[in-house]
Amino acid sequence: MLYKLQGIVLKGTKLNDSDKIITIFTKEQGKVQAVAKGVRNPKSKLVGSTETFSLSDFVLYKGKNLYNVNQGDVIDSYYPLREDLKKLAYASYIVELVNSGVVEEESNTKIFGLLVKTLNLIMKETKYRQIVRAFELKFISYLGYRPHLINCVNCHEDLNDNIKFSINHSGVLCEKCRGIDRYGNNINIEIANIMKFLLFSSFENILEIEIEDNILKKIENILSLYISKNIDKTYFNSLKFINAVED
Repeated sequence: MLYKLQGIVLKGTKLNDSDKIITIFTKEQGKVQAVAKGVRNPKSKLVGSTETFSLSDFVLYKGKNLYNVNQGDVIDSYYPLREDLKKLAYASYIVELVNSGVVEEESNTKIFGLLVKTLNLIMKETKYRQIVRAFELKFISYLGYRPHLINCVNCHEDLNDNIKFSINHSGVLCEKCRGIDRYGNNINIEIANIMKFLLFSSFENILEIEIEDNILKKIENILSLYISKNIDKTYFNSLKFINAVED
């Protein structure tokens, strides 16, 4: 049976001298793995459509264990992401996060749309950390783990400035409740409001405000722990790449 699917290549792994296995996040069927035969030959018609980041229309057929790529037509190669080390590093983290967080053959059109918008924005803009923090907040929410940021996650009272973000309670604790999590991250109302802005604003508007580097770093530390807890992954190879290009 043939499947016509639109998808972004998240990863490619060498299978043998001529073939590789590609992981594709598809709009219609979620994450799938497919064998691309002969694609390691530079003259293969599938080379462009099976590169990491490429958005393509695929025709796949289901083998015994994996799909096989029958045809691939490139919609957008996202080639500029490969020409700039910083863009490449942050885009690599985005696709690694998606690959780690989504499950096989479970469609999530919100995450698919978010991934497309994020790659487009990284390709055009340079506020990579701000873009990625917005992506992380939206991505983890679309997986079903939205952090509670509007008011206190425990008592639902309004927030003041003496607050914590609790990984264990999945949200912000007010001054009265902050003691229920001794390991919570101390934050202020400004950080809570910025996280709320990045989460709820449309992706087209997330660069409308200037965010200080120290605040983005604090949010990064919080989200790193929060994401690790909810998708059960503590190490991302691409973060080492980001640290290298940012030094």
